[in-house]
Amino acid sequence: MSHSLPPEHAVLGPPFDACNELAAAKNANLYRAAMRLSPERQRFFLAAYASMRVIDDIVDDGFLELPDAERDAQREFVLQTIHQWQAQVIAAKADLDNPLPENGPLSAEVYQALRLTLGRSDLPADPWIELADALHRDIAEEPMDEWDDFIAYCEGATAAPASIFVYLLSARYDAEIGYTSPLTNPPLYHARDMAIFCYIIHILRDLPEDIKGPDRLVTIPSEVLIAADITLGEIRNAIGQGKYGDLDYLGKILLEHAWEHFETGQARSGELLSVLDTDEADTLSRLFTVYIELGGAMMENGYAGFLTERDEIMQSTAQNSLPDVKKD
Repeated sequence: MSHSLPPEHAVLGPPFDACNELAAAKNANLYRAAMRLSPERQRFFLAAYASMRVIDDIVDDGFLELPDAERDAQREFVLQTIHQWQAQVIAAKADLDNPLPENGPLSAEVYQALRLTLGRSDLPADPWIELADALHRDIAEEPMDEWDDFIAYCEGATAAPASIFVYLLSARYDAEIGYTSPLTNPPLYHARDMAIFCYIIHILRDLPEDIKGPDRLVTIPSEVLIAADITLGEIRNAIGQGKYGDLDYLGKILLEHAWEHFETGQARSGELLSVLDTDEADTLSRLFTVYIELGGAMMENGYAGFLTERDEIMQSTAQNSLPDVKKD
């Protein structure tokens, strides 16, 4: 039985409208994919995504953008903020009143939305806790020396949020029971490797923007930079001067890692098909296709060729598979 609903017909209502404002701000591929789901699962996604967006923005767009001295001064405060955020998430999962209604990082609306969804589901709070672990790494500014460091970071930063989306693809909603999933393996099992594949493609896609910021915001491990015989400063200069050929070997190394995870991820996501309806399987396929086509473009003409045609390729791949969500 199919039960997805086009997003323009879904009525969200409070407190989910506030979550939608946060989640829709970047109109990311995952957001556009999730808004193809049924209204009840849209609400769960929006509550989850908004709750994660809040704390991620505090760290990425707030703390990590600060000069060195200000980061040193703010580090303990931001760590405490993550602790408060995690306490709110755990309370929402337990369907309890907001433990920090006045000063918690989650607003009253986002907290209530999370309580009405996560708090009425069989999904544990593990993805939020794993994200908090990744953010602790960011705040501590732990060096990302080896590929294993990168994978450990991905477990919380990208695989954990992706596991929520996998859960929602399979979940069924009942007004009396709430949200339940028939998955026999944890959602992370199905999400992990495809999430890592997509994240590597995401890094390569967004490198021209990310390299403009501080080095600490570029999540490429030192091991890869050494293998590619390039520094972040040289990447910055190559992009600034349009010398994309200097980045071809870096792209090749990262793409090889990406496709290794793709093979495992494709097999494990394929195992989902037995519990997904046609619409959910189509949504999952559309989301993956965006990144598969981006990766394919990087392989076909080399990373330098991709960077030359980057804007056009990004526009066509996203719109072909996941058109922009219509807004009233």
